[in-house]
Amino acid sequence: MDKYKEAFLKEAREHVETVNGALVKLEKAPTDTNLLYQISWAMHTLKSIAAAMGYQNISSLCHAVEDILERIKQKKISLEKCSDILFKCFDFLDSCLKLISKEGSELDSKELVERLKVLGVEGLAESPAPTAPSLEAEMKMETPEKIQAIEVKVERLDRLLNLSEELLVTKMRFDRIRENLENPEFSAATEMLGRIVSELQYQVMQSRMVPIGFVFNRFPRMIRDVAKAEKKEVELILEGSEIELDRVVIDEIGESLVHLLRNAVDHGLETPDLRERTGKPLVGTIRLTASRSKEAVSIEVSDDGQGLDLEEIKIMAMKRGILNPEATQEETMNSIFNGVSTTKEVSTVSGRGLGMTIVRKKIESIGGSVRVKSTTKQGTTFALEIPLTLAVINTLFVQVQGKIYAIPVSDVDRLVAADSGDIKGMLNYEAIVLDKEDIPMTRLSAIFGLDAPLLPRQPIVVVRKDDERLGLAVDSLLSTQEVVVKPLHRLLRESRFFSGTAIIGSGEAILILDVAHLILSKKGKTLNSG
Repeated sequence: MDKYKEAFLKEAREHVETVNGALVKLEKAPTDTNLLYQISWAMHTLKSIAAAMGYQNISSLCHAVEDILERIKQKKISLEKCSDILFKCFDFLDSCLKLISKEGSELDSKELVERLKVLGVEGLAESPAPTAPSLEAEMKMETPEKIQAIEVKVERLDRLLNLSEELLVTKMRFDRIRENLENPEFSAATEMLGRIVSELQYQVMQSRMVPIGFVFNRFPRMIRDVAKAEKKEVELILEGSEIELDRVVIDEIGESLVHLLRNAVDHGLETPDLRERTGKPLVGTIRLTASRSKEAVSIEVSDDGQGLDLEEIKIMAMKRGILNPEATQEETMNSIFNGVSTTKEVSTVSGRGLGMTIVRKKIESIGGSVRVKSTTKQGTTFALEIPLTLAVINTLFVQVQGKIYAIPVSDVDRLVAADSGDIKGMLNYEAIVLDKEDIPMTRLSAIFGLDAPLLPRQPIVVVRKDDERLGLAVDSLLSTQEVVVKPLHRLLRESRFFSGTAIIGSGEAILILDVAHLILSKKGKTLNSG
């Protein structure tokens, strides 16, 4: 539970602060029942979260305080007799939290608990047992603890990010000026500015990172309700909830995960009687896991259900003209992202074939990808790969007919300069031979409708998405550069070739290529006709 300790301490301190303030006010207005209920609610909540974290001394003391508060409500004991020992209890809780923060352990609350029990039974403010010297030492007046964390409005973080983005663009302009000057002092100052901007940018991005558990933790209740409606028994296992993503990414993936999880219950898992007949446990299992890899987060939604009926999916896809009879198993599985559904009846959970289409569009809109793997009678896994942040990415600048374009470095597999003999014509496209493998290739100039001469040594950027590779022929390779990603203008949003725009040091707006859609287009028809 160590990964939740900071969150526990933050909430616990708030509750201790609340009860101290409320009790001070209650002494001045002993008939104010709202204050009494406020203290009771804070103690009850602190008791619950402390028990969940395994801090039994805190939980026991909160429970004993609750009992005293209940007797005060029932007017079986006066507040005047209890206030001093209640304040001691609150001081004790504060000391416990400080010790947990420093050493991870808590103080022994048995003595205070016993004193509260005596007070509750006999109405005595003091018990025969004296306070232990060590306890008094821990509870003595101390210098207020330094503030470790504060809450900041999301709007302020967004504004701070925008300012850091403007600094990055300004830094790129200085880099361009430095190239035209031979001034060592200016160069040194520019390099220092670059380091400061990079550190500022990193710290701002870190402040926006949120544990993916904020999304994951709302799903157990949803799965419970869907399983009950479908008359199925389901166990949801969550893994990797501590993995952090940018707040904007977190906001974007929630809807996709809802579709995948509901589909897992409705389509994936069998009913208990059918699972029993096939020798499976009556309770189906769904796993929702997250893991970190380089500059991305991988999320998997898997179930141990019946798997995809590829034969039925292929029949439905062929009826709709999405697949031809020669379609591969992979193409058949991927057709579910194009609205193919084998469900005979439309329910409140699924059946219209829209959910998977929404998932793919949403994940690809944030620069991610989604894949599906399935084994008949064993289960299905949907694998999502999502960027850590949407704000700043490292890109490779390339030039095509005098225009600069950006390719995300995370999508670049390798850079090559190919001789004309290494490029061969296929039926509908060109291919480059690398390591005795034919890799489909397209010329960006042709995609954009530009005339470009054939080069004796052709620069090619080989990009990769999952297991698919594609060679992008360009006029020249420039440099790598971090850029601030901005949304596409509304006139470009329908384009399948671009994922966003960026401002470079010259003030020019450039387009960022959408590698996933370029590769997808290659699989359907020649890019050069696009």
